[in-house]
Amino acid sequence: MQTIKKFLFLLFLFLFCIEVSAEKLLLTKISNTNNKISIEFNNNLQLHDFTLTDNNLLSPFYENKENKYYFFYFLDRNFKNDIIKKIQSNDTDIVYKNKGKIEYKINKCSIPKQPKKILAFMSVIFNDNIEINCNILKGPYGLWIAWPSIKEQNKWKKLFNIKDKHLKEDIEKNLIEHYKQKNNADKL
Repeated sequence: MQTIKKFLFLLFLFLFCIEVSAEKLLLTKISNTNNKISIEFNNNLQLHDFTLTDNNLLSPFYENKENKYYFFYFLDRNFKNDIIKKIQSNDTDIVYKNKGKIEYKINKCSIPKQPKKILAFMSVIFNDNIEINCNILKGPYGLWIAWPSIKEQNKWKKLFNIKDKHLKEDIEKNLIEHYKQKNNADKL
């Protein structure tokens, strides 16, 4: 009898978690300039410099001698395919005018053994649809978040932007707190 109660409880919990899982991000703007595609979600999250080749949407990346490090990852194939279809249709009208809810969670925090400029490699997942890689650095005024960007003509170009100032501050505060907790735990 006890086993059946536990099973039913776990089944209920599982079904509840499915029901309250994150909404998909809402595509609110697409622009294509010189084959560099910018996408905006929920009138808030802006991602830049994608390229579309052979029915695939490629994220901008950083490359060193050994690896490529992509700045953005689509976590839901159907979500990505819907965006590709919208881009291919050349329909850049706003799909949704309302913002929709943006949910996020910190996904990873990797601290180099001998950090130099970068103290931690981190990522944030938005609405279980997109993962954004970022870094924690230490500057003259303390810790700060380096969101994806590339250097073009001796100037840094942002590849990711959060338009809502309060949301950005909340995310960055949580990233720094998460880093500090993990860093202290690693030292124990």
